[in-house]
Amino acid sequence: MSTYGLQGVLPWAQARQVAGASAHPLPAAMARLDEAVGSLLARDLVTVMDDPPVDSARVDGFAVCGEGPWLVDDLDALTPGWAAPVRRRMPLPRHADAVLERDAAHVEEHPDGRVTLIARDPLNGVPDESVRPALGDGVLRAAGISAAGHVLVNADSPVTPAVVSLAASRGLDGIEIMRTPVVGTLVLGSSLLPHGLPRDGRVRDALGAAVPAFVGALGARGNPAVRAPDALDLLTAEIDDADVDVLVTTGSTAPGPDNHLRGVLRDLNARWLVDGVSVTPGSQMLLARLVDGRFLVGLPGEPTAALAGLITLVSPLVRALRGDPPVERRRSAVLMDDTVPADYADDTALVPVRLETSPAGTSARPMPMTGPDGQVGWARADAVAIVPPGAGYRGDVVELVDVYGRDLPALP
Repeated sequence: MSTYGLQGVLPWAQARQVAGASAHPLPAAMARLDEAVGSLLARDLVTVMDDPPVDSARVDGFAVCGEGPWLVDDLDALTPGWAAPVRRRMPLPRHADAVLERDAAHVEEHPDGRVTLIARDPLNGVPDESVRPALGDGVLRAAGISAAGHVLVNADSPVTPAVVSLAASRGLDGIEIMRTPVVGTLVLGSSLLPHGLPRDGRVRDALGAAVPAFVGALGARGNPAVRAPDALDLLTAEIDDADVDVLVTTGSTAPGPDNHLRGVLRDLNARWLVDGVSVTPGSQMLLARLVDGRFLVGLPGEPTAALAGLITLVSPLVRALRGDPPVERRRSAVLMDDTVPADYADDTALVPVRLETSPAGTSARPMPMTGPDGQVGWARADAVAIVPPGAGYRGDVVELVDVYGRDLPALP
């Protein structure tokens, strides 16, 4: 690649590794159940009390005491010869010996208002006053399902709707999660239109909606994009005031007097982590850490180059902040056609592909990655092929990431 104006240009794989290794998982935080889905559990999800907390009915039926027949009434405590109707998982009246299942019970209502209960013979179903359930039948003892402190879901597990449902059923209103990273987007340039058709020599902003959506799919909170002209004072103020964990800028990454991003970062004493990547498209991307610990990712303004920057730097950075576990072995595929050559011989090419899976394995058909149809190729892609320097020919085996830059695990 051309290294004009860039310092410390890194190979693609190394730049991605730097982005992933530069951040640690954010500290844990309590979250309401309705906002926790998509995060990772910071601690084991455990029961906070015995389940059930007291002896309860295992089935719908009647709690009984002593021998039958039994008089039936709604009672909090039983004495011999009495029974009370109960529902499944309902706490039992005190002194209950067992629960007679409803289908095994014969109930008689008398003119004087008394209700009597007789158990049915388990063999022929005939009511028999001598039949009674064994002691403890139909009873779910306290802590019979789980005792307090029992681990339900391990730490570092994704919080899914099922996990939220489980937590709510155990009486929890919130759970402790790894704090979700907050990502802001700053769209630079006064010639970009926020809506409508291109007009009067100005073009549509193609990234203001895409970047928050991209990070949202990774499990971060993407704030709505802010637009600002590439002016030194305004850019300094926007970067300095952004209350986010990661600020993604679009445009102004090319070295030169008309682009102020690099100058602002130097003025803010930012620590440079990546300044240029040997990749096609998107070589002029950058990553820096501000003095207060926030990260800034500078993406080129050209849409396909910015998409490559999101995959290369933003995806591993967000996943590191979330504490997502790495994939041990990345999925690969065989190229079905030659890819368009990278801009320079030492560049890695990020090529959008359509995937086809057969018993023989996975094959990848390259889509246009740059030029007039480049965005169409990215929009239609199933995945992105990582084509190293010197490769990209029909029959080459290439590794894959998904369209959000996440490693696709190898097929078993």
